[in-house]
Amino acid sequence: MKYVKDVKIFEDGELATAVVYLTEEMEILSNAVRNGGHTISDVLFITQVPHMYRIDDPLADTEKAMKKHNIPGNAVGFMTAAEVKYVFSIGETEHEGMTTYAAVTAGLSNHVVAGELLDNWEERFRISQERYRALVGGTINIIGISPVPLTDSAKVNIMMPITEAKSAAMGILGYRETGTTSDAMAIVSPIKGTKEEYTGTGTHIGISMARSVKAAVISSLVKRGDLPFMGTFLDILKKRGITAEDMWGAALELYLPNPDWDTGDVKKRFEAKLDLLSADINVSSLIQGAVALEDLGDRDCICAMPRGMFAEDPVHLIADEIIGMQIAQYIAGTRGIFEFHRFDRHKPGIISRLGPFADDMLCGLIGGIMSSVYTDMFDGQS
Repeated sequence: MKYVKDVKIFEDGELATAVVYLTEEMEILSNAVRNGGHTISDVLFITQVPHMYRIDDPLADTEKAMKKHNIPGNAVGFMTAAEVKYVFSIGETEHEGMTTYAAVTAGLSNHVVAGELLDNWEERFRISQERYRALVGGTINIIGISPVPLTDSAKVNIMMPITEAKSAAMGILGYRETGTTSDAMAIVSPIKGTKEEYTGTGTHIGISMARSVKAAVISSLVKRGDLPFMGTFLDILKKRGITAEDMWGAALELYLPNPDWDTGDVKKRFEAKLDLLSADINVSSLIQGAVALEDLGDRDCICAMPRGMFAEDPVHLIADEIIGMQIAQYIAGTRGIFEFHRFDRHKPGIISRLGPFADDMLCGLIGGIMSSVYTDMFDGQS
């Protein structure tokens, strides 16, 4: 990139600061901690802070880094908990004569879907700390450099492709979230020359910038091993309000007590098989497929199905039963399919409150497990 003279990373023990030196003073619009807003400078930096950092006086903290590394006072500065020397990434893209540049540090722990509340902070923090011990950490900072001067309107406009590219990068890696609660960006452009007025996602510069940002964000997150933590299908079901206890409750409603069996023992066997199956990739895949189809149906996005039909659970929709039967058969063979039909007919407990794919998926899972438990106990297996 012709406007980037040099990029240096200064280490300070476990912390580090990345500094981008420009070839000339340029216009910068940002929400940076240091010199944010609309300013002119030829230096930008991203300085690392400890994971347990409390934002009491960010200006004082950035000033320490500036003095230590001889960064000029008019520099635009960001802060991050991400391990800068490991995750700092650059994306440079040319499209139809427009070459853009993006410098990024990325890390997640406070990632969230825009407009939703940040929940489950304790678990997020635990995972973040595990990644910290593996040299990984939080927030997404983006410095986007335009090859041409921009009007004020164009500077704001180009934030659209940058933001959407960041979110797209997270989606590519498997995240539902759109960013973190502390993301920041800077739009850098030359001062002299004819100013570009339009920089949206359909323009040459918008396309180029989006590609640069997407590549850099993906690179940064991959470097730090920050990929979604999927857990097991039990975690996925729990997020949808379906617990192991709910599943046992549904199983118990159709359980016909055998005088030679202890119900407490049956429950333990049920829970043990449920736990064992949670590590099975085939059962997991079928359950995740059913959950994904349920979500698509709720949004009326299933191909060939007229809008509004999914909510009616149409009789000619049999794909849901096929998934349920496949789960039951995989777990307990032909006997499992018979048990699936019994659960599908009565829909006990929580099953009665679920949609087309979710209810048949649970009928297959619970029916298959119960059939397997019955077989083991009849055969006298431990």
